[in-house]
Amino acid sequence: MSMDFSEFQRRLGADPSDPALAKERTSGPEFEEAAVAAQDFEQVLIKALCIPAPNDLLDNLKSIPTRLPGTGQKKPWALALAASLLMTAGAVGLLWNTEPAWDSVDEYVADHYRHDGYMLVEMVGSHSGDEARALLARFDVGLADEFADVVSVVKSCPTPDGKGVHMVLNTAEGPITVIYMPKTTVNDREMLEFDELQAMLVQLDSGSAAIIGNTVEQVAGLYPMVDRAIRPYTERS
Repeated sequence: MSMDFSEFQRRLGADPSDPALAKERTSGPEFEEAAVAAQDFEQVLIKALCIPAPNDLLDNLKSIPTRLPGTGQKKPWALALAASLLMTAGAVGLLWNTEPAWDSVDEYVADHYRHDGYMLVEMVGSHSGDEARALLARFDVGLADEFADVVSVVKSCPTPDGKGVHMVLNTAEGPITVIYMPKTTVNDREMLEFDELQAMLVQLDSGSAAIIGNTVEQVAGLYPMVDRAIRPYTERS
């Protein structure tokens, strides 16, 4: 059964390399345009990760098929997609560089949001709580129901100290972005401002988070839920 465009966008935002999306992108020009845009953006993020390539990277890339399933059509973005897949799955044991790509958390939050935050906020609509739980579980972190119930968009993302999770919550006050940073330390409740947006940093028991919204009241009002909802599994058992 074919996906509608909204579902295609949601799944594309969560994981552009999802094999199930390959055949769906031929459903119409808007599907193909969205897929290409997502792939281009992934390359922007990959460049920001500063990941050193292992000696056997080329051999691993060559082992990944370069044609769309069942079409015989070459994928001009095959190597880029393959690299993304290898980084996401850790198939060749890639290590995050110890040198961060950003000089400060402030710089990271603004740069990250400018890259895809605006686009992901526009995709709000579907419920993605289970996907958020699955991504956070990779970092041994659980998610309370009150938070999971309002997650609308979720995807993996880079952070100053490795990988993290980018989520958009569909709240009564409008869409609010929460970026979870598993290995980053922040000044709790510190406020940031960029592009007429407000952000509040949250120091958690396991990692940290940035809450991004339109007003101070909006992000500050979400602080208590973020603080109690994202917790190590040992604390939630």
